[in-house]
Amino acid sequence: MRLSIGKNHEGEGHTVQSIFRLIGNDEDALTYALGFLLARDPDFCVKVVRRCDIRTPRRLRDSYTVHLQEVTDRRFGRRDIVIEAHNLRVVLEAKIGTSEPTVEQLLKYADEDSLWAKFSTKAVVALTQVELRSSTLNQTCSKLSDKGITCSAVQWHQIIELALNHRPSDSSEVSRYLFDEFIRYARKDYNNMGYHDAEVLILDVNLANAKIFKEHWLYVGIPKDKWAPLYCAPYFTPRIGITHISRVADTKLVKLSDGPEAIDVGTDEQRERWRAGLSEFLGLFSEGADWEALLFLLEEPIKFRAKPLTKKSFNATEPSKKIPQQIPRAFSLRFDELLRADKV
Repeated sequence: MRLSIGKNHEGEGHTVQSIFRLIGNDEDALTYALGFLLARDPDFCVKVVRRCDIRTPRRLRDSYTVHLQEVTDRRFGRRDIVIEAHNLRVVLEAKIGTSEPTVEQLLKYADEDSLWAKFSTKAVVALTQVELRSSTLNQTCSKLSDKGITCSAVQWHQIIELALNHRPSDSSEVSRYLFDEFIRYARKDYNNMGYHDAEVLILDVNLANAKIFKEHWLYVGIPKDKWAPLYCAPYFTPRIGITHISRVADTKLVKLSDGPEAIDVGTDEQRERWRAGLSEFLGLFSEGADWEALLFLLEEPIKFRAKPLTKKSFNATEPSKKIPQQIPRAFSLRFDELLRADKV
């Protein structure tokens, strides 16, 4: 049996991959699906709130309410998701694709003073697919702080990762099924929401950066690189090839002039290692570095082959993927392609 949507005389329409697809595949539909899981599972709700850098009250798990498409006064807009609990009110403004909320849009949600009056923990959160611009976040935080409201930003792929690793509060098969459906929905209908945009990203790495990769599990890229690969496999130059692969723990867009302290994610041990790597990278520039960089924050590199995989190997395996002398930016392979490419 198969269920499809939009069948017409020219085709079979879209096959329904998830029950959540029945509510659509636009921005509102995805927020409905997330809101449903937030309301159903208290532990997941706590994890999402904490991921937004908001301290949760002890009683959040016991009693809270999730509002979708909340409108109290049309002058102040429609709030995508609102979480209310004892002394807590969180407003999430959700965007997909390359859209980002403006400073004015985020500030508008704080204009109704009566809605915030009884809460001590108050927050506005931008939930986006792309990373929110630091200028937008900084301006919003500065202006909201006067009202005692904090502001933070989180990306969809981070929420999806929480759902992927979450064990439902009631441990029931139904709950696990719903979370699995949400993951399938995001992956099939929203192209993973940026959860990964490449399976294995191939990176040109010179000798200086090879040391940083191997010892500090870090690669310093540029904003044009793919933002969310599952793995990175560096191509050690000159004339060495690929021998290692590493899982991507996170990516972060930073201004290098902010120094190693710009890395504020991961465990204490991870941050110490990544910051040491960035410090070593910055030491390569005697006059300093002040440009934007995309940091690939990696887990421990694994050596998966003794004999390096060279560019010729890729051409022999997949003639359509011609690789010039230098690896192109954003060049990636599927994991099975990487494993099959074994001829030098």
